[in-house]
Amino acid sequence: MRKFFRLAGVTLFVALSCFMVAFGALYTSVHDLLWFHAAAVPNEALEAVRPLYFALMKLIGGASGSLGALGAFVALTAVRRCDKGAAVALALAFAAPLVTAANVAETLAAETGSPTSWRIMGALLAVDVAALLSVLIGGRDRALT
Repeated sequence: MRKFFRLAGVTLFVALSCFMVAFGALYTSVHDLLWFHAAAVPNEALEAVRPLYFALMKLIGGASGSLGALGAFVALTAVRRCDKGAAVALALAFAAPLVTAANVAETLAAETGSPTSWRIMGALLAVDVAALLSVLIGGRDRALT
């Protein structure tokens, strides 16, 4: 049973890592404002915000993709070897941008009426917590092979 929990934790961390890489790829490749972002900007300001928007999208995308790649590496190496410290560090590294993004989404929705929501980040944070708990429950007796 412990091996199952450890494997589940590694799998969930890798799935979250893959999401972050895909999210990063999306954000770095956009050529127009995403509809939910555009909804937060008054029509008369859309052209003025474009350069800053695309710069920020590339920064966020690059950071997300890099975090995802690093997360997959840590999950498949240190976490797979039952390093609980690595699992805690990885969970915190994923939680920080997810909590920040949820807060930004709710602030943006409240201030602009944009149809953004914390729910997506909440679901991803739940996956992060489930991955960490699975690794911690799985114990440290033997590494996954």
